[in-house]
Amino acid sequence: MTRRNWIRTPVFLAVAALLLAMPAVAQNPTGTLRGTITDEQGSGLPGVTVTATSPSLQGERSTQSEGNGDYRLRSLPPGTYQVVFELEGFSSAVQAIKISAAQTALSDIEMQLSEIVETINVTANMETISETTTGASTYDSDEIEKLAVARNIIQSVALAPGVHQTGPNDNVSISGAMSFENLWLVNGVVINENLRGQPLALFIEDAISETTTSTSGISAEYGRFTGGVVNVITKSGGNDFSGSLRVNFTNDDWVSKTPLTTSRTDEVNEVFEATFGGPIWKDRFWFFLAGRDRELNTTEQTVLTNIEFPQDDIQDRLEAKATISLTPSHSIIGSYLEINQETTNSTFLDNLDLDSLTSRTDPQEIKSANYTGILSPSFFVEAQYSEREYGIANGAGGERDLIVGSPLETTFDSSTWHAPFFCGGCEEEVRNNENFLVKGSYFLSTADAGSHDITFGYDTFTDIRFAVNHQSGSDFRLATDDFFIGPNNEVFPVLLGESRGSAWVSVWPVFGLDDARPTDFVTNSFYVNDSWQLNDKWSFNIGVRYDENDATDSGGGTTADDSKVSPRLGFSYDVKGDGDMVVNASYGTYVAALANNRANAVASGGAIGRAILFYDGPPVNPDGDACLATNSCISSRQAVETMVGWWLDTTNFNPITDRPELIANIPGVLFLRVPGTETNQFIDGTLKSPSADEITVGLTKRLGSKGLFRADLVMREWEDFYSNSTAPNDQVLVEGSPQDRILVGNRGDNVLERDYLGVHVQARYRLTDRFTLAGTYTWSELEGNINGETAGSGPVTSSPNSYAEYSDPSWNTPVGKLLADQTHKLRFWGVYDIIDNERHNLNVSLLQSFFSGQPYSASGFVDSRPYVTNPGYISPPGTVTYFFSPRGAFESDDVTRTDLALNYAFNWNAFGKEFEVFIQPEILNVFNEDAVTDPDSSIDDPTNSGLAAFNPFTETPVEGVNWAKKDTFGQALVQDDFQLARTFRFSVGFRF
Repeated sequence: MTRRNWIRTPVFLAVAALLLAMPAVAQNPTGTLRGTITDEQGSGLPGVTVTATSPSLQGERSTQSEGNGDYRLRSLPPGTYQVVFELEGFSSAVQAIKISAAQTALSDIEMQLSEIVETINVTANMETISETTTGASTYDSDEIEKLAVARNIIQSVALAPGVHQTGPNDNVSISGAMSFENLWLVNGVVINENLRGQPLALFIEDAISETTTSTSGISAEYGRFTGGVVNVITKSGGNDFSGSLRVNFTNDDWVSKTPLTTSRTDEVNEVFEATFGGPIWKDRFWFFLAGRDRELNTTEQTVLTNIEFPQDDIQDRLEAKATISLTPSHSIIGSYLEINQETTNSTFLDNLDLDSLTSRTDPQEIKSANYTGILSPSFFVEAQYSEREYGIANGAGGERDLIVGSPLETTFDSSTWHAPFFCGGCEEEVRNNENFLVKGSYFLSTADAGSHDITFGYDTFTDIRFAVNHQSGSDFRLATDDFFIGPNNEVFPVLLGESRGSAWVSVWPVFGLDDARPTDFVTNSFYVNDSWQLNDKWSFNIGVRYDENDATDSGGGTTADDSKVSPRLGFSYDVKGDGDMVVNASYGTYVAALANNRANAVASGGAIGRAILFYDGPPVNPDGDACLATNSCISSRQAVETMVGWWLDTTNFNPITDRPELIANIPGVLFLRVPGTETNQFIDGTLKSPSADEITVGLTKRLGSKGLFRADLVMREWEDFYSNSTAPNDQVLVEGSPQDRILVGNRGDNVLERDYLGVHVQARYRLTDRFTLAGTYTWSELEGNINGETAGSGPVTSSPNSYAEYSDPSWNTPVGKLLADQTHKLRFWGVYDIIDNERHNLNVSLLQSFFSGQPYSASGFVDSRPYVTNPGYISPPGTVTYFFSPRGAFESDDVTRTDLALNYAFNWNAFGKEFEVFIQPEILNVFNEDAVTDPDSSIDDPTNSGLAAFNPFTETPVEGVNWAKKDTFGQALVQDDFQLARTFRFSVGFRF
């Protein structure tokens, strides 16, 4: 791919400007200002004019207080506001207030008679910590700019309490949820990737205005999550022209070596960012443009073999946004954002050699439309339509060849070699979504029952995915018993063969490709939420949400037709009635979106099937690396030829050329999916969305006029996990061959559990005008027996009720600490302005972090068939999972990290504008701590070694006899298994 340097020339601004003409617009989740206005005797004052102005707002917004002094200003774009309170006969009051997205700011005002003083300046309320029942925190671009953190969404969210980067691939878990069950929004557009539920990088760092993370007590306006809700707002221009140009510099050689790093590439990588915005018509029509260009060249290493290879990651991003308000009461916001990305030598799982690498392209874009209308001082309406498109195309690698295109993997970990997963040059995968919502809000103030801020709406969300999903170029995946590494880092497979091991040949053919269509997973939702302010001490949140799933898989079959009602209830008690100390409590149910890969698991049209045969062909290197002494080791290619040849001799089925239906006639197949009604997998009634019940108790306390403290106790319990079940004597005929029936649904709730208990603490305090301290702390426990996701697949199905006679929950699904558990997480930072004058600004920040280790277990497999009388299964499992240690018995190292940032800016005035040139160096992990964050958990068990078999139902296995930790157990295998080594980076640029 030829690098495009459009961002380095003025041409890109002209090109971006053309995008404003496109029919694409985006919602900005807004904030609310509410409060009560009283006189000196504490009586509510009606008729007070409340007027809000801000650089973020076109024109001004005003309302009048109701009969008991209550007022509401809704649909305020996030930003800093000046709010003026005016009533004839009383002194005007002026207050500066910070409004954050998806949060409610509280401002109660006591007005005085005008003969006392003409104007009262009320102490500013600039807190970004929520004071309502919702546990939320906001970090704006100014604060993130000063800290030594990446200015992306993930790192902003990771500062919040209750947020842990403990999911697969360090994905974000919020309040104990699986990492795919969060809701990620950029300008109101859902950016969750369809398969693994992770946020796509649909943003430009310098264009981000603020990020709000809600972790508990979330209102009924939000659904399709059981974790948290993240709202990201990008900039929108303004009445003054503004812009920036930044260059970020990194170098692989500026990163210290870990104990396993062999070398670093000394090449400077540059990321260019530019923004430009301003008025086309002041107070009526604003525009905003942004662009980003990146080419990262790094040196990576394979796992265990430590073979170095270059990895190039080229990406361009472009954003265009328009904000139109032809009248003060009606506004439209429009946005378009696209990404073009290509990665060479892309990795997947633990690649052992260079042949398993591939390349891929990932084009993405979002476009949406939002309208906000003020129909009366008490009635607001909003409507939005959005589309997000995402395509994936694997390039080089994964050829359609039975030998060259067949990857090797292991049965006991995620190691892979010989060929890449997935298929180069096959059909492009599409992962899109569409969203339409309309909502209204009505403010009602009564003399006796307080005020009600009622929000109601309809939301329909469609998850669209087209995925033929070839698992490899050949549609084969070949699992070995073991492997060893020979001279020149060559990987040699081990196959015990002749039914002595656990190796297998699996084929993943594609059914009904001619009938393939995208999935159509629709969630229709209705909600109503009443924020009820009874008096100056008591307020309540009464909400309910109704979510209905209507899912059609890629074969046209219905996989979900289900609904659930979710209450959202809460109250706040203001101890003194002055906002100084408030006690909160809430109860709610959160319902997740359907996981695409679960609801599409039994699709026929264009979906993959799977058939496994345990390998009992000729042995390959059965004595391990003993063959090295005689130079007689069988290579990986020869092993692939042997395994594929054995499969063809046994089945006479070629997955590239033959009809998939013929698989059904293969004897001994372990698992099978075929098209039409002749399948052994069935939806058990209808697939439900997993859900979580939450109870919270919290306290907020103002620290004088300079800070705020908040603590929340959060308890959650999940249910309706994705699960398979198989019962004896329950078979179906598949192409004339009997198979065990597999029911896919939400079974297993009597066995599966997942519970979270956490204390979320956050505080902020301004010691002086130049010195600010802030921090968050989380203590939590995440326990149960279902992790529910993997790095490679995202959401996965548990099977506690499948072939239940062949396992026991005490050792197959024991309860303990789950992989995403992290007991302690502390982030504490301070920002100090050393110099702050007309020409120069110099500030320094220090961010101190502590993360306790993550749990892992010694688990492997056993063959329980010799100890069970088959009660009536066709194909009982050859192996089942066995926990040789308690779940979570081991823990990775604690991580301590100190990050330092220095920000210097020189300012001057020209052409009536203020210009700023800046430089920002950062050092991460100043003291170069090297904790092991991802230790190896591999063990040997009776199925993959010469260790003694045992009866899992009556005997307790003995370490060293029945199982054994591998020599690398608990150790780092590659450089990425350590925490980030000391890293230096810096950026330079200018703003105006």
